[in-house]
Amino acid sequence: MAEDDPDDQDAFCEAWAQLNPHVFVKTVSDGIELFGYLDICPDYALPALILIDFKMPLVSGPEALQKLAFHPSHSRIPKLVWSSSDRSKDIEVCKKLGALNYFKKPATLDEMDELIGRINQIFIAQFNHRRTG
Repeated sequence: MAEDDPDDQDAFCEAWAQLNPHVFVKTVSDGIELFGYLDICPDYALPALILIDFKMPLVSGPEALQKLAFHPSHSRIPKLVWSSSDRSKDIEVCKKLGALNYFKKPATLDEMDELIGRINQIFIAQFNHRRTG
C-alpha cells in the first residue's frame, strides 16, 4: 500500500486485518518508498497486489503506475488506485496506465468494510492466479 496519510493507512490495515489476519500489508508513504521496497524485493516475494493513492507527494499515483508499467517484474503486479476524488478523468488516466481498478476512498467504516470486501475478492483472484500460473 502506497499511501501518504497515516490515518488512511491505519484504517485500511485495521479493516484488512479483520478480514485477512494472516495476510501482511506492507505500507509505504510515497512512490519513492514504493520503488525502494520493490527494487529490493526478490521476484518470488513481490506483492500479490499494490494499492496506490492517487494524490501521493513526490511521485503521484499516475506517475507510479507509469513507472511500474516499464519494469519487467513490477508490470505484472496488479495495481489498484484509490483517491478522495472520483473524477472520471482521473479514473480514465489510471486505467490507461494499467490500474486494474480505481476506488473512491471510503468516508465511513461501513464503506471501508465494503471496499475491503471488494479488494479482498481481487486479492484472492490474483493470489490464486499466481499460485496456479
